[in-house]
Amino acid sequence: MLESFYYSSSLFKLTLILYIVALFGYGVGVFRKGRAWGAIPYALFAIAFLSGTALITSRWIEAGRPPFKSFYESLAFASWTISLVSLVAEKRFKIRLVGLMSSLGVVIILLFALTKRDVEVIALPPALQTWMFIPHVISYFLAYGALFVAGLTAALFLFFPGGLASHHTLGQQARIDFSAVTYQITKFGFLFLTAGLLLGAWWGQSAWSNYWGWDPKENWALITWLIFAAYLHFRNLAHWSERRLAWAVIIGVAAIVFTYLGMSYLPTAAESLHVYSNS
Repeated sequence: MLESFYYSSSLFKLTLILYIVALFGYGVGVFRKGRAWGAIPYALFAIAFLSGTALITSRWIEAGRPPFKSFYESLAFASWTISLVSLVAEKRFKIRLVGLMSSLGVVIILLFALTKRDVEVIALPPALQTWMFIPHVISYFLAYGALFVAGLTAALFLFFPGGLASHHTLGQQARIDFSAVTYQITKFGFLFLTAGLLLGAWWGQSAWSNYWGWDPKENWALITWLIFAAYLHFRNLAHWSERRLAWAVIIGVAAIVFTYLGMSYLPTAAESLHVYSNS
């Protein structure tokens, strides 16, 4: 990993270091009161996000195509969408713990990306050279970023079912309802999950005259969608407890992780156009 870090781009090194600094800032600030202890880690995380934005932009320019083709590129983009949603969620719901957990997740993702670093920039195959490639992938990764953060708040609900006083209220006793926050973020993620699924089906019809090819990744994408659709439905049923709902979101996030990372281990991986490649 150290060798891969040494040969990675300067922007990647800077981005990873900045996220580690932000993680350290949250690790110190999350246990302290006061506006500064919330603002400083948040600002560090935002700076790391901007560095990640520059990393993705430079890769796009270098490759002459959207930087979503290889596993390494997709991991960098996943860290970007998680950061984006986390920054908005922390600002909107005043939950410093989300920043702490998200920054830790992003650092782990980027360290994992080091093990998948591209040797060379690879070209898009003809099937991916379509305008639908960009909105399809961006929709899914915005969904993944949002639902990852929703999974974090669902886990926080399991630890703090009675809520938690906001670090950002400066002495006010407003409490965070993690179940309600999870619901709000999941609705946003589900919107983009649905858009990604529909765009993928439209793309399949356009490219292969088939809306659904029963590819394992397509099937698991549908399973993931059904899990979150069930969560939104069960939330309207009185006999479904908030604890069960939190577990439904966590199971959905586990399905996303398997859909994203597990397909390459299936026997049909070599035949699938949906499995990320490494050069």
